[in-house]
Amino acid sequence: MSTATVLARAARAEWSRIWSVRSSWVLVVCLGLFVVGVGALAGVDAARNPGSVPPGSTAWDGARFTAMFALFGTVALAVMTSTADHGTGAIVPTLQWTPRRGVLLTARSAVIALSVTVIGIAFVTGASIAITLIASEVALPVGQGLRSMGDLVVVLGCGALLGIGLGLATRSTAAALVLAIALLLVLPLLVANLPFDWATTVSSRLPGSGALFLIFGEGPRDDMTVASARLTLVAWAAGATALGGWRLLRSDAGH
Repeated sequence: MSTATVLARAARAEWSRIWSVRSSWVLVVCLGLFVVGVGALAGVDAARNPGSVPPGSTAWDGARFTAMFALFGTVALAVMTSTADHGTGAIVPTLQWTPRRGVLLTARSAVIALSVTVIGIAFVTGASIAITLIASEVALPVGQGLRSMGDLVVVLGCGALLGIGLGLATRSTAAALVLAIALLLVLPLLVANLPFDWATTVSSRLPGSGALFLIFGEGPRDDMTVASARLTLVAWAAGATALGGWRLLRSDAGH
């Protein structure tokens, strides 16, 4: 059997494993209601107080705040789905079905990352649409939307791979979630506020700073660019995936 055939079969199995359980759908529905709901609240505020909307602002600008919720929600989903069968012991039959661990790593990473990225993009887009439907004076330009969603694809995709890598490395949902939140939120803010010159440089190299820069256009250093933020996120995602893949490939599944 060719590698491509085995990979396709493993991808179908991963898709079924993730979306055949109720918890995945519950998390997605809750995340969608929250993200789109926050967008709707922003639209209500803009409709009631049109003077509070800065000149030239669009619905995409208003939905930027919801992108952070989408990021943490999709990372949580990525962590949960990547560690679920380790927590239940189902990893043993998973590896019996797909004994080529490299194929399993590729299929799991691709299916989870693509799924949660599409989900996050859909919800943030929904929040933007909600804003412009409620506050009709707030425009929804397609060009800006494509640029904003392009950056968000990088943020969500890399965030998902970071969560998957941490999940495979720790084999613990709780531990991986704590590490992901620390890297994406706590450490960038904490380190940036230390009274040392090197602290802002270290903070700018953390994945959370790259995500914040691509979403809001601001970071701990004035010399941060879109390219440097993307490179930071890609490097962390690749490193986490390599670490998680190393443990999957090299250590016993039961330990």
